Amino acid sequence: MKVIDNFLKKEDYIVLKKFLMSNNFPWFFNHSKIKGSKDLFDFQFTHIFYGDNQINSNYFNCIELLLNKINPHALVRIKANLNVMSHKQIIYKKHKDQDFKCKAAIYYVNTNDGYTLFKNKKINSVENRIVLFNSDEEHASTNTTDCKSRIVINFNYF
Repeated sequence: MKVIDNFLKKEDYIVLKKFLMSNNFPWFFNHSKIKGSKDLFDFQFTHIFYGDNQINSNYFNCIELLLNKINPHALVRIKANLNVMSHKQIIYKKHKDQDFKCKAAIYYVNTNDGYTLFKNKKINSVENRIVLFNSDEEHASTNTTDCKSRIVINFNYF
């Protein structure tokens, strides 16, 4: 696992953040973060940039600078996640991004009190931070209690 702060140049990061947090970016409701969950509070909004071996978003170009820095050989999935705030922090169920071994990255769009938990290592949500790891590594995420949303972009790739 590797954590890199200030992943994009500040001016590039600001453009990306403003767009993803604007009223013009489309988010889609998912009934659960983890497949099969029946927990009432286990939901999120997502935007699939890439999946099923194709670009699925008219906004794919907005993540090109991230992709250029990650430099994948092949893409599996790219998905932005938006978790809304609540009065209580929720730690969602641990999961693996894929059932097969590939690379993964979580790019943190905004700073908040949410985090990603890997075994016993907590990665705080700090804007313009990326964590690189293996997709078959179990991890859990949280929502936030100190701002309206927690936004990350999740990459699975070879």
